[in-house]
Amino acid sequence: MLPAQCFDAVWQGLDLAAWLVNPQTLQVICANEAAARLVGRDIGDMQGMPVQELAATPEDLVFWSQSAQEIAAGIHSHTTVRNQRRDALVLVDRRVRCVPAVAGAPESPQVLLLTMSDRTEQEASRRELEALLAELRATLDSAADGVLTCDLHGKVRAFNQRLAQIWQLPPELLLQRDDAAIWAHMQAQLHDSGAYRARMTAIAQEPMHATTDILHLRNGMTVEQRSVPQLIQGRPAGRVYSYRDISRQAEIQAGLRLAARVFESSLDAIFIADERHAVVRINPGCEQLLGVTTAVVAGLQAASLFAHEHGSDVFMAEVRRAWAQEGFWEGELSLLQRDAKQCPVQLSWVALSDDSGVTVQTIGFMRDLTSQRAAQKRIEELAYNDALTGLPNRLLLNRTLAQAIDAARSHGQGFAILFLDLDRFKLVNDSLGHPFGDRVLKLVAQRLQDILRQSDALYRLGGDEFVIYLHRADAAVAESVARRVLDEMLRPFVLDDMDFTIQCSIGVSLYPQDAEQLDDLIKQADMAMYRVKERGRGNFGFYQPQMSANLLPRIKMEHAMRHALGQGHMAVHYQPQVDMTTGRIVGAEALARWTDPHLGAVSPGTFVPLAEESGYIVTLGAWVMEQAVKEAADWRRRGHSLAVSVNVSALEFRQAGFVDRITGLLHKYGLPAHLLELELTESVLLQEAHEMQQVLAALADRGLRLSIDDFGTGYSSLAYLKKLVIHRLKIDKSFVDGLPHGEGDCAIVRAIVSMGRALRIGVVAEGVETHAQSLLLKQMGCDSYQGFLCAPAVQSDQLLALAANHAAPVSL
Repeated sequence: MLPAQCFDAVWQGLDLAAWLVNPQTLQVICANEAAARLVGRDIGDMQGMPVQELAATPEDLVFWSQSAQEIAAGIHSHTTVRNQRRDALVLVDRRVRCVPAVAGAPESPQVLLLTMSDRTEQEASRRELEALLAELRATLDSAADGVLTCDLHGKVRAFNQRLAQIWQLPPELLLQRDDAAIWAHMQAQLHDSGAYRARMTAIAQEPMHATTDILHLRNGMTVEQRSVPQLIQGRPAGRVYSYRDISRQAEIQAGLRLAARVFESSLDAIFIADERHAVVRINPGCEQLLGVTTAVVAGLQAASLFAHEHGSDVFMAEVRRAWAQEGFWEGELSLLQRDAKQCPVQLSWVALSDDSGVTVQTIGFMRDLTSQRAAQKRIEELAYNDALTGLPNRLLLNRTLAQAIDAARSHGQGFAILFLDLDRFKLVNDSLGHPFGDRVLKLVAQRLQDILRQSDALYRLGGDEFVIYLHRADAAVAESVARRVLDEMLRPFVLDDMDFTIQCSIGVSLYPQDAEQLDDLIKQADMAMYRVKERGRGNFGFYQPQMSANLLPRIKMEHAMRHALGQGHMAVHYQPQVDMTTGRIVGAEALARWTDPHLGAVSPGTFVPLAEESGYIVTLGAWVMEQAVKEAADWRRRGHSLAVSVNVSALEFRQAGFVDRITGLLHKYGLPAHLLELELTESVLLQEAHEMQQVLAALADRGLRLSIDDFGTGYSSLAYLKKLVIHRLKIDKSFVDGLPHGEGDCAIVRAIVSMGRALRIGVVAEGVETHAQSLLLKQMGCDSYQGFLCAPAVQSDQLLALAANHAAPVSL
């Protein structure tokens, strides 16, 4: 046991403020010097003082209001006490525990030992440290780059707001730290997350190495990642990553690289000049155009590269004015090439200025105009000539007629205009293709030129239209030439081992009888030509004044035809087809009929050609096809399995999806494919061979029957009969009309029938009107016929009545 004097010395020598407190009365028993200094009170004053007077906060008062055991349980806490002398609060660490009143005698009464340590300096240091950390955090968050620090194992220590923005970290990762989720999120933002994961693994394995990587995020951002080791006493303790958005810089760099590639690879010649307009560099295109290298022209004034009519000073003054007004000069110049040659170029010379508007550089773009000038010259040469045939064109026709009219007025002599159009030439283009048609036009042009006088002239207006100018010609001369043209056109043409004839229609107008103006003469010859076409084609005709009045009805007819379907004025009638052996009706041909409330019954010979010329035949043909399939399906349901034949024009046949459309109609109305027969003209079969064979094969594969309409009247070629699946040949009415007495017609019909039997192809005769014709056809072996001998085209119900009267229906 220490002597009382030793205890007192130790008690007073403690730096720790201490009080002994009676646990029952909570009065201070004694205090040491450190306690007096801490609270600014004398030791003597504190003896017997309630310990609550040391309380400086409501919390302390609550603390001392507890029982002795509860007070002793709150062993350690932070609080404040008031220094009476300084009248200031002091931050302290408070500790209370129970100790024996007599040292070394545990059984003696217990007292409370209250100790306090001044933590003012510690708190100041803490606040200073927190302020420093706050400043560091503010500095980190104000950085333009994203920053992330981690230890050697990848555990995240800190990151700033910019990093969260760049990587688009979700709020939940900002509120609750999850290192694995942060790294996973960052990897998921990259286009190639696997490569990034492998790269980060490699970086972790080299803790002393600094790295730089370019990352491409899915949101389109390009990020530069830099990492450096974090060293403590020279040893790696972690890694600091910085992330910078370099999207704009990458875009600029890509633009510069692209500009460099454009400069080097541009087909245009480009030169770059400095602020004094001296050449600094030229691209390969410019070297090739000039015929020299960059080294030869570097330092030369850019203006000296060109020839100038008024000198380079005048030229540069003009260029500077253009730069000041628009920022560039543009025009055509002659470039001086090697060996004193000159080359026409289009120059665009652009001035590049700094922020103050001072020109710091200029760039010239040159395009070689040599080919363009040559083409322009060629265009000028061709301005008055047709490119395909080489004939004079409409422009030269107008000039010639203007001169001819002036001469005729002076000398009182007239001339004639023949407007010539090839009949049904559109079928040639549709069937054999435009390249073939172009070659035919050349042959026609050559033949027409060969029959004209030297004083006459042939012009091509375009398409299949030609105009012949007959110098000093009257009606007799015009008629003579027109007849000669028709005769010449009837002579066969030969092209690609194919013999064919081209028919034409000719309209004639005379000066000055029909008109005295250029445009009127051509228009009236055109009208006369159309009147010839209306009357059957293949002839010529002179202009008559009433033709101008007749033009309007044709326009009205086309308009009425285009509205006839929607207004219910079109109908489909059916002409029976009779089996020669049994006399039964076995099928029918679907034919369009038009009855207009104002025009009356319009002949198919009138509106079908009009539909073909206008292209409306596609719409009309599609409607007839659907009506025919629908009616044939209805006949079958009513016990009459009659095949229906439908004409298909060349234009319809070339429509995309033709086979699928026909198949769809059969499926829609439930008609077996063998009860539908498509009648094709020979022009359809002469289309591009491979394409045509594919379509016909597809139709035959689906079970449809195919026949050749008007056989022998078109561009005949028998080769397709052995290559294609053809079921029937239809003998044209023009051959049947000559039966039974016409020897030529008999021979032709007999040959067609014999050929059909030899090839096992059925034969049907069209336009049979007499028993004599029917008897002869039957003797020749013809399979079936259609015509007025049986019936004209009739309505559907009438057809079924006829079928019932002839015989019981037979199933095909």
